[in-house]
Amino acid sequence: MQVAEYVVQWLTDNESALSAVAAILVIAGISYGALRYILTPILQRGAKDRAKLEQDNETDKVVALNNKNFSIAVLLFNALSSNEEDEYIAAGITSEVIAHVTMVPDIRVSSRLSSYQMSKGKADIQRVAEQLNTRFVLTGSLRHKDDRIRVIAQLSDMHVNAEIWAQTYDRKIQDLFEVQQDIAKCIVGAVLGEVKLAETIFAGALPVQKLDAWGLVQKAYHFWLTNFTPEGILKADGYLRQAIKIDPEYASARAALAMLLAQQMTTRICKDYDACVNEASELIEMAYQQAPNDIDVLENAGVVWQNIGESRRAELALRRVVQMAPLNLIARGYLALLLAFTGSDADVAEAEQIILENFATAPKHPSAPYWNFFMAVVQQRYGNQEEVIALTKKSLIQQPGWVHNYFLMANAYCELGDESSAIVAIDNAATINPLLTAQLYAENVYKIVGGSENAAAFIEGLKEYKLIS
Repeated sequence: MQVAEYVVQWLTDNESALSAVAAILVIAGISYGALRYILTPILQRGAKDRAKLEQDNETDKVVALNNKNFSIAVLLFNALSSNEEDEYIAAGITSEVIAHVTMVPDIRVSSRLSSYQMSKGKADIQRVAEQLNTRFVLTGSLRHKDDRIRVIAQLSDMHVNAEIWAQTYDRKIQDLFEVQQDIAKCIVGAVLGEVKLAETIFAGALPVQKLDAWGLVQKAYHFWLTNFTPEGILKADGYLRQAIKIDPEYASARAALAMLLAQQMTTRICKDYDACVNEASELIEMAYQQAPNDIDVLENAGVVWQNIGESRRAELALRRVVQMAPLNLIARGYLALLLAFTGSDADVAEAEQIILENFATAPKHPSAPYWNFFMAVVQQRYGNQEEVIALTKKSLIQQPGWVHNYFLMANAYCELGDESSAIVAIDNAATINPLLTAQLYAENVYKIVGGSENAAAFIEGLKEYKLIS
């Protein structure tokens, strides 16, 4: 049948030959029209099969997601008045934004000259993205009245052709340059988080077979920024292992898998705890040796080393990230958590300041649920148990899967003498992750802080009511 279809297709493509055959067949009483009538269904089926094959081939193509996707064009902010002074203020804010984004490793930003040459206004965003070969476009506007200015910034993702973030900043002008820099920092800090989230959502929606190694890493991060669950962690584990298989030299994939294994350790969803610890340690050492100055590697190294009790190495790695990228609010949050758990009183005060600055910079950042938990750790060090309960509840509303909140909350209830509420909190934790008990949570804390004496602030209440041994 395949041979017959091939012959028929060849004859169709060579009409003159088909006509000649038809002429011969007329002698046998078969007309040209009859021949076409007989062969048409076969030809149509063959055409459909070829179209489906082409479609399948197209589906199997890999989407080349890589760090080139971290590209942004910053358009000149629009002064919504004819006042020349306002145009200078708007231009100053735009320049500050470009300057701060330029300092971020692994993100490409259009030059000031290129951005300024482009037309302002939402209608030109698509053209700007195409001409500057960027995925994200940041636009903004400025209003000025008396001694106050209002800046509205918007971020558009051209992969989905939509505005994905907008924020309003109201400031009183005292020192103009300071105000311009302050607004620019807030915009960039928030935008970097939104860009990260957009990448993970985009990759998360694509099938695995369409992603390269970088895309698989972004897909793995999707669980962290959207829905933190044991099931999500295990899925992400598979994506990262596949990324390493595709690109064995990809240090960031190894570091991300090490971080994910650390999450499996602290949530106790790993089948063999010691094996998980050993693999995480080996992976992060390999990644660090490969790329000791890579921000993603250092950031994940900080998380891994913290969770296996190497707090000094963790602090050095995270401080290095913050030094290299001061507006990396995710790394700043991790540093704050480490200091709150393991540091001195001065370190706890620094942790509190870092988290407050993060919220002031980007109150709607994708990591905000975790920052509320980090601040609860700070408040537990201070002994402010009511504040701990309020913060953990807020964190759970934003990220219901972050089960660690319940144990911090339970300890706070115990410190306040409310054993029944503490038991309810522990029971709620079990509905999310029955593998992580209060006793295992305490063991996690011991490992992170370096022993039971330093863990007192986080488990003393649980011990008092014999909810842990």
